[in-house]
Amino acid sequence: MDQQQKAKTSTDVTFENKNFPTQNTVSTQTVTDQAVSSFQMVEDYLWEMFGDEDEFVVLTLADILHQIRFVQAAQIKNGLIVQLGIEEGDRIRLVEKECTREECMDIFREYYNSSYVRDVEKYQPVAFYV
Repeated sequence: MDQQQKAKTSTDVTFENKNFPTQNTVSTQTVTDQAVSSFQMVEDYLWEMFGDEDEFVVLTLADILHQIRFVQAAQIKNGLIVQLGIEEGDRIRLVEKECTREECMDIFREYYNSSYVRDVEKYQPVAFYV
């Protein structure tokens, strides 16, 4: 049995719900907490990510209504993964799903415009090595 087969994973992992920005921000591999004044800025970063397999995009909103603290995306071997940071009291749990570029863009657009993401029940808890 190799090392990876022995490694255990758990979806029962949460993160501290830290103080988040007082304005909408985007972060990438090279940009940290860049203020965002329009969805066009977010879309530009997403297009950069689609062209660079090492890139990621995190959109954090200052004011949320639906317990989704942030949305983040990155490329994976056969597509894209979108993760949501869901508030659970003073903690955040990550859930994720694979999607197409179009779906990814739609998820970010909806989140930017409303702090809402449809079909959250279709996202799965992220498994972490423990």
